[in-house]
Amino acid sequence: MWICPVCQASLARTGEQWQCENRHSYDRAKAGYVNLLLANQKSRPDPGDNKTMMTARRAFLEQHHYLPLVRKLAEIIALQHPAKSLTIHDAGCGEGYYLHQLCSLLYRPDSVITAAGSDISRSAIEMAAKKYQTLQFAIASNFNIPVIGNSRDVVLHIFAPASAAEVLTILVPRGLWIRVTPAPEHLAELRAALYQTPQQHSADAEIPAGFEVLLQTRLQFNLNLPDLQSRKQLLMMTPYYWSVAAGAMDTVCGKMSKLSAAFIIQVFRKALQ
Repeated sequence: MWICPVCQASLARTGEQWQCENRHSYDRAKAGYVNLLLANQKSRPDPGDNKTMMTARRAFLEQHHYLPLVRKLAEIIALQHPAKSLTIHDAGCGEGYYLHQLCSLLYRPDSVITAAGSDISRSAIEMAAKKYQTLQFAIASNFNIPVIGNSRDVVLHIFAPASAAEVLTILVPRGLWIRVTPAPEHLAELRAALYQTPQQHSADAEIPAGFEVLLQTRLQFNLNLPDLQSRKQLLMMTPYYWSVAAGAMDTVCGKMSKLSAAFIIQVFRKALQ
């Protein structure tokens, strides 16, 4: 399923290496992932979210606060792609929670689900590969997704930057691209606790070239976070964490007992060429 980031030839696994026909090779890490991010694709030595943010994200998500979102995505996929075999790629998969939960919800005894994820963060992919060993993971950029062309039934982008051209390349004909972004009011209470004049999230209504719109919907639910620890975990897994003034963490978290989670879910289908 992976391709060589240098020559784009298919990679085959031999022992603890992935190698293409042109003899470019990539070691399989002990955790089980492969690093397909080239040096010239990095903006800094260790790009993406760091281990602290990923640890907070895992702790928060594994309390299933965002499970309504996963259930909604599973419902959409099952409705739009009822076939028994399914190939999914989660681009910007983080530490793997969403991909794992989706596979669990979509699984049927007579189904075959092939799932993989990629992320630019080494910390994220290492955590994902260690925990979810039945899934495939690679370090890679969403703007250079190293996946065989016309091979994925579904591509996911959940709060992740995306390249429509890359998605178009790896999707099968009539494949689905599901993009999840924050709705304008997402975590509004958190933003109000941080900023005097909080800005709303902006929604992207543009239809990417090569796609047709199947569905655009909103999902909103309340988050009740009675304990300080879960509030800190949520804050630390978001970019808002870097806006917290020194010594103000407990004050900000004290205002986060009830939050609004709101998402825009866009479902696109690869148009006929």
